[in-house]
Amino acid sequence: MFNDNVLFLATAAQIGGLILTILVCGAAIWKGAHTERVAAISIVVASILTPLVQNWTDWNSPQWNILIIDAANLGVFLYLLVRTHRVWLLFGCAFQLLAVLSHFGMVIDPRIMSRAYISTLYLMFYGLMIALAAGIWEGRLRDARARVASAEGNVLA
Repeated sequence: MFNDNVLFLATAAQIGGLILTILVCGAAIWKGAHTERVAAISIVVASILTPLVQNWTDWNSPQWNILIIDAANLGVFLYLLVRTHRVWLLFGCAFQLLAVLSHFGMVIDPRIMSRAYISTLYLMFYGLMIALAAGIWEGRLRDARARVASAEGNVLA
């Protein structure tokens, strides 16, 4: 199904994922609150580690190493959700959980085509990027409301 010379940036999904990672995580690190920065750093670390630990020779078996990275990333997102109660993190956790569960789909039925397996992981990653982008926007709105409330002398923002 795949040849041995698979390149890291060979498909539109891979190129799009890289562009989204740079744009959204860069914006989160630059303009996001602490929560968004931590989430972005976690995503960037996972994005760097994933191709390094990926099983490039057997596409028809579960990607155990990537499962571990995705589960660790889910742990970071769940921790942030419990500590900060941000709405966007509900969606971020949901997409990351679906990515983790996609790995188990391959474990349960290895006959799942590897392209469907990998495509599902990309779709969940795109959802995670959209959630993080919404988190940046949510944080900017929250900060703007707090500035207005402070200027008006309101205690509650």
